[in-house]
Amino acid sequence: MIQVLVVDDEKIVRKGLVSFIPWEQFGMTVVGEANNGENALAFLEKNKVDLLFTDLAMPVMSGIELMREISVKYPQIQVVVLTLHQDFEYVQEALRLGAIDYIAKTDLEKEQFEDLMARIVSLLDMQKIKRQTAAPTEYRTPDQIYVAYSLAQRQEDMGSDEVPLAYGASEAEEGSWYWTYEPRDFAERAPEYAMVCMKNVQGLDRKAIMQLIRGYRRNGLFYDYEPQRGMLEMTKEDIRPIASSEDYHLQDLKLKWLNSDWIYDEEGFEDRLAELARLRLPSIRLTRLFFSLTDDWNRLYGSLLEQPILIKDSFLLFVELVDWLRQTRTILHESTMKPQFSVEIQSSIAKAKSIAQGSVDQSISASDMARQVNMSLSYFSQCFKQIVGQTYTDYVRDIRMEKAKAYLTNTQKTIQWIAEQVGYTDEKYFSRIFKEHVGVLPSDFRQMNPGPRSK
Repeated sequence: MIQVLVVDDEKIVRKGLVSFIPWEQFGMTVVGEANNGENALAFLEKNKVDLLFTDLAMPVMSGIELMREISVKYPQIQVVVLTLHQDFEYVQEALRLGAIDYIAKTDLEKEQFEDLMARIVSLLDMQKIKRQTAAPTEYRTPDQIYVAYSLAQRQEDMGSDEVPLAYGASEAEEGSWYWTYEPRDFAERAPEYAMVCMKNVQGLDRKAIMQLIRGYRRNGLFYDYEPQRGMLEMTKEDIRPIASSEDYHLQDLKLKWLNSDWIYDEEGFEDRLAELARLRLPSIRLTRLFFSLTDDWNRLYGSLLEQPILIKDSFLLFVELVDWLRQTRTILHESTMKPQFSVEIQSSIAKAKSIAQGSVDQSISASDMARQVNMSLSYFSQCFKQIVGQTYTDYVRDIRMEKAKAYLTNTQKTIQWIAEQVGYTDEKYFSRIFKEHVGVLPSDFRQMNPGPRSK
């Protein structure tokens, strides 16, 4: 159905048109009325309209002013003019602005409504054919655009909601819409969309604009948008690319998060978050990284946790991942901190764990570690077992095996090289310990876990 808006400051004219014209007979329906141009524009921001009947002489905003706004903001809307003016130049101005027809109000009683609508439908058909066959016109890039990105949980839900279209938006792709003007009240009425104002886009052709909108959804939106801050404003120069696999070493990043220092050190935790934001890994790789880390944390701290750490299937925005990490840190901190031990003792044990995790290629005995954290060997061993849930020797062995598994999965390094990296000089001894711990030899584990390996 063709959706119609009637605009006239005379209520009797509006009601007469709405009531007496057989709209449905011509495939049309009246979706709204307005008494001046300003109210008409407010209606268009929130509703989809195909055909506009408007008076020319109205208070607040005239029909001519309204048509000028529509020609820029809603060029797809066709306009029929209602007028008492007999001034040829005034009517010509309306036609020049794109009106497909004009009707003298004085003729409304004389002219049959069926004939009138048949003429308008014919003109609409001609306009449609003209648009389809006309040569492409030069695209004039606006200075800035306003983009709405759906925050639907599932990809298949993105295109099902037509809220932006009702506000006069143009669709860039499934899940992305844009305006060349700011859609008033849209952000407040549709919080399920991320609003982005992209400035300084003049000079880009239409294809480049579309690429910018689509590319930003796949790249920067995940890291840049924060719902609580409202509309995100940026220039096209501010849009940073997502890192390629050559820009970071995923295994090194994983080992940093396996190190427990971030659990106890607030500043260290914030530094880790800042590093993630700076690296800008593809969101899917970032999610997979923390899926893997969640398994490792549950394995390392499972005996201390009331229930396993759970992770969402996906994160729509980086701020969601950060919130989850803060919650996870609180859980791990509260589970691993023992009230029967002083803060100093617990900090010493946390420091020992951090040193051990960062020195898996070295042989640091329990007595050497006790000296590094200023504790006697017997008291260190006792506190470590009670706080961590396993002996220092078992803990070191576990983190060595976890790192060895990561090397076997993600590199093509020899077994001897991997053994040395995790603190074993004898390959055979390493293989025996690995089998006791994991259940299979290192070579068999590598065959069973063909991950993305790099040299």
